[in-house]
Amino acid sequence: MGNNISIIAHECLRHINRLDSVTNNMANVDTPGFKAEELYLLRGGSEGVSGESQLRQIMVTNYSPGVIQKTDNVLDLAIQGEGFFVVQTKNGLAYTRDGRFTLNEKRQLVTQEGNCVLGRSGKIVITADNVQISENGVINIDGDEVDTLKIVDFRNLSDLRKIGKGLYQDPNGSAEPSIRKNPEIQSGYLELSNVQAIREMVEMINIQRSFESYQKVMQTIQDQDKLSTNRVGKL
Repeated sequence: MGNNISIIAHECLRHINRLDSVTNNMANVDTPGFKAEELYLLRGGSEGVSGESQLRQIMVTNYSPGVIQKTDNVLDLAIQGEGFFVVQTKNGLAYTRDGRFTLNEKRQLVTQEGNCVLGRSGKIVITADNVQISENGVINIDGDEVDTLKIVDFRNLSDLRKIGKGLYQDPNGSAEPSIRKNPEIQSGYLELSNVQAIREMVEMINIQRSFESYQKVMQTIQDQDKLSTNRVGKL
C-alpha cells in the first residue's frame, strides 16, 4: 500500500510541475517575444528500488518564432528568423526577443524595464525624432547613420538561462554567442508570443483529469486499507 501511495504522490508532483509550466505559458500568451516552456520526461541512468530506470523532468524552451504584428511605432522592433537583441542590465549582458523599445530621459533606447539596448558601438542614443531603422538594423537619425543594432545568435540555445522579463543570459559562455552579420529587422512591428493558447488549455484539462484519476485511486487504496484493518481486528 505504502509503495503505491508513494508512486501516486510522485506522479502528482510531476503533474504539479506541468501545471506550473502551463499556467506560466498562459499568463504570457500576450507578452511580445515570449517563448513557451515545455516539460519533458527523460529516463536517467540510475535505478530505483524496483530496478527500473528513474524518470526526471527537464524544462525546455521552445524558441520557434511567433507571429509578427504591425504597430507603426518606429521603435517597436521584430527580428525575422533567428537572433536576439542585446541589452545591458545591472547584472551584465542579457538577450531578448521582446522589441518593445522606448527612450529614457537621456534619449537612450531602452526596454520596458529600462535596460539599455546595445548597438555595435555600445548604448544607442536617439538625438532627434526623425529616426529610421533599416531591415539590416542600421539606425539613421536625420539621414545620418549613427549605429547598427547588435543582434546575436547562439550555437547552443539550450544553454541559455531564462532570468525573467523576457530576458536570457549565457553565464558560462557555453551557448557560444556570435554576431549575426545580416539580421532581418522590421521596424514598426512586434513579434508576438509563440504560446499556442488552445494547446495549453487542452494540456490544462488533461492535467486536471489526471489529478481526478489519482484522487480516485488514492480513495480506493484508503478504502481497501480500512477494510483490511477491520478484518484484522475481527480475527
